[in-house]
Amino acid sequence: MITVDKTESDVRVTIPKNAVPPEQLNAFLDWLRLEEIAQRSRLSEADADRLADEIKSEWWAANKEKFIPPGER
Repeated sequence: MITVDKTESDVRVTIPKNAVPPEQLNAFLDWLRLEEIAQRSRLSEADADRLADEIKSEWWAANKEKFIPPGER
């Protein structure tokens, strides 16, 4: 059973080891950490979208040859 305990400064979630596969738990914890960072960020959503597009474009430029055969480029 998953339980939630609240104090003045914390929320503690207890999850039995067999309740959630480790991969899903790690993905959830990564999402929580990202949300925490996003809450402190002063980056606008539009700026974040532009940054994400730039990162994806750079990644694709560096890696597209791994996915597209030479004759199709």
